Amino acid sequence: MRRCVLLLVPVLGVLWPHVAAAQTDQDFRQCNGTDPVLAILGCTKVIVSRDSSPRLRSLALVNRGNAYLMRRQNELAVADYDQAILLDAKNSTALAARGSYYQAQRENDRALSDLNQATLINPKDSNAFLQRANFYLGTGEPERAIPDYDQAIALDPKNVSAYVNRGEANRVQGEDDRAIADYDAALKLDPKFVAAYDDRGLALADKGDYDRAIADFDSALRLDPKFNLVYSHRASAYAGKGANDRALADFAQAIKLNPNDPSIYVSRGNIYQGQNNLVSAIEDYSRALTIDAKFPDAFNNRGTAYARKGDYERAIADYDSAIRLDPKLASAYANRGLALIKAGQYARAIADLDRALIGDPKDALSLYNRGVAKQMLGNSISGDLDVINARSIDPNVGK
Repeated sequence: MRRCVLLLVPVLGVLWPHVAAAQTDQDFRQCNGTDPVLAILGCTKVIVSRDSSPRLRSLALVNRGNAYLMRRQNELAVADYDQAILLDAKNSTALAARGSYYQAQRENDRALSDLNQATLINPKDSNAFLQRANFYLGTGEPERAIPDYDQAIALDPKNVSAYVNRGEANRVQGEDDRAIADYDAALKLDPKFVAAYDDRGLALADKGDYDRAIADFDSALRLDPKFNLVYSHRASAYAGKGANDRALADFAQAIKLNPNDPSIYVSRGNIYQGQNNLVSAIEDYSRALTIDAKFPDAFNNRGTAYARKGDYERAIADYDSAIRLDPKLASAYANRGLALIKAGQYARAIADLDRALIGDPKDALSLYNRGVAKQMLGNSISGDLDVINARSIDPNVGK
């Protein structure tokens, strides 16, 4: 199971330059504090003070913008970031904050423009490199994220979030050992960093080391018993080692904590499907789709459950929906191709299996199924070749 990148939440507190004596300590403490309401009050006093320099007002505007963002007052937040940049065009903190805001709004071009400018005007701003790395990771380019995480860590070797997110960038590329090393470094710096235990558990589970993964998930839950995502991850690890009863218990707890998370129902549906409990699996996938009607994995997996029940018409309809939502979902093409073979639609099946093999040329099952479809259409030479090539990848495919 994948997790989202650990994007930085708005953080109150910036490095203040020397300030005029007329400014009260209380204003600065409030503006630089962790309470967003007090921060807005304190920062506003700094911003309107005649004794504040443009640089000081710019920094206060960033903090107030972050405080507004924490209170979900987005329009006020971005207005403060804009004003901070107008007052001080070299305020990389403001540019990075606005870039991250734009990313959250899915305005990726504007986000990357701000983040590039932040790193350009202040090449020593560790946070700017971290935010741009997070942008790349969040937009599916982990290979571009890693150099920026490297730079963030070089500038600030104690930047825990950079280690954690670089670990995630490595993990999603299959570099689990490198990922684990990054999580180790993060936990050495902060032994109570819950997300680092969770992420390291995911990397260990990817390697099939389910016992150590479960131990990490246990550690995460000791620190934060209400971190519902960890229950789902631990459930998947239990399922990996065949402890399905414990997996289902964890999924039940995750649902209790957050009954509106569709990914939990999909994951539990996968367990039910693995147990051949297709009715319960379909119920869970359907519940996920009630919550999020644009969840391609829920359609894809429900389609497989229908196909296993022999209901190929419903299966194909679900695969259609999955592909419409995510045209790059190779497994949906593979699954629909097999369902089309079962439904006797061999030409359409071949087209789907071609698409699946573009996504994964070593998918032995899709290669074998394409061979079968070709044979059924009378193209025995090409069909036999596909079957032979499939069995060179997996000698047991189709048996």
